[in-house]
Amino acid sequence: MKRVKTAKGRIIDMSALAAKNETTRAVSNLNMNARGDIIDNRGNVEISREKISKEYYKNNVPGSDKEEISIKEDESPVEAKKPVDTPKPAQKKQTKPKAEPKVTEVSRKGRTRDDGTQYFEVEYSDGSMQDIEQDAT
Repeated sequence: MKRVKTAKGRIIDMSALAAKNETTRAVSNLNMNARGDIIDNRGNVEISREKISKEYYKNNVPGSDKEEISIKEDESPVEAKKPVDTPKPAQKKQTKPKAEPKVTEVSRKGRTRDDGTQYFEVEYSDGSMQDIEQDAT
């Protein structure tokens, strides 16, 4: 994590502090310890944080409930693993590129700077603005 320097000059290692107090009951209205496990009244772990995160990903992230795959080479080729179904990429429809809308001038206002020079402030339909110097003729 991070090392933080206090106002008095002391350095606090946040990862060591979190590791030291991970079994301590969190201060909140939830029955949880600092690590993220759900605990009972006596501080015993009822549901671990690993199980909570697996359930979350299983319900919210598509494809996370599939078989876990290791990228390491198998040391024993005796056991053959069944192949994992991988979705085939969908073919993209070829469409013509859309023509960008023509940018038109929406408004033009004459302005004067503090030094007395004059210019036009022009606003365009795409929201951009431009200052155009006014000729001093």
